[in-house]
Amino acid sequence: MSNPPLVRVGVLTCSRYVHISGIWGPIIDPTCSQPFKGCTTRMTGMVMTHVWDFDKEGVKDFCATYKGVEAVDNYWDMVGKVDGIILSDFDSALHFVELARPYLEAGVPIFINRPFALNLADAQEIIELSKKHDTPIMSGSSFGCAPEIEHIKSEVAAIEPIRGFATANSMSDYPTHGIHGLYMIYACIGGGINSVAYQTPDWRTPNGHLTFEYAPRGVDGKTFYGSLQEISGTWGWIRVFGERTFEQFLHSGIHFWVPLLLQMQQMFETRVMPEPHEAIYEKVQMFLAGFKSHIECGGAPVRLDQVGDWTAPLLNPDPYPDSFFG
Repeated sequence: MSNPPLVRVGVLTCSRYVHISGIWGPIIDPTCSQPFKGCTTRMTGMVMTHVWDFDKEGVKDFCATYKGVEAVDNYWDMVGKVDGIILSDFDSALHFVELARPYLEAGVPIFINRPFALNLADAQEIIELSKKHDTPIMSGSSFGCAPEIEHIKSEVAAIEPIRGFATANSMSDYPTHGIHGLYMIYACIGGGINSVAYQTPDWRTPNGHLTFEYAPRGVDGKTFYGSLQEISGTWGWIRVFGERTFEQFLHSGIHFWVPLLLQMQQMFETRVMPEPHEAIYEKVQMFLAGFKSHIECGGAPVRLDQVGDWTAPLLNPDPYPDSFFG
């Protein structure tokens, strides 16, 4: 029996602050000149066929590393050429709507990296385009689909009602890696968040502490709280309190990164989203409420329905000229 054809992936941004060049890319193409952690075993059914980035030198470097990848001139030029799109550049977050629009309108499934949007208006616009054109979308973190997550979810279900939880994750800054902890919490505990509070001297560096207020669950449920310690020198950890308590570490290694890529592949192949639009939107609310708590409210809790039209700052300068997107 012949092997099924590989899923054709278009890389939308490959330079600056991306995962596709140094982590996801070599896992997708283990024959590249710079294999990830020395691994040369194919672990996905995807192949990168096309790439675009505003940084043309970065594109040249990418194509030199990943043989057979074709550079395109415009960010919309991969429509009709690929089965799915990976948009991963954190520094492009302010323009995710513009970059994703051609693919959303053409029905091309697209992965949009965390934080998905820097304000609720952009998040809503992406979601509405996805619904209008029946285009599957996803946004995620490896901390939300690591091998240990399914075990954690089963333990959480077994000890309901939840009375509280404590978590920790390694971070460099809040919007690119501190957000890992938020996505881990959402994957393990679920939605229903009332408010988020974030206390830290500086969101650009470790460490900091977030508190989450959850709405009651079930007939006799009560409001409960969770905490997230954002610090360097660890990976991921969670302890949940319910009818009993349990704790679990998340462990690093190449196995940690593969499940998210397999989720992308499955969506590209089946056109079935791994989570509903409502979950994506609530995670953006969660992220922005925490950010607004620190920057605007001195660390006081911000309800998800109080985020309003607030826009989060960029970690690095916007790489695109003012007139680039018209």
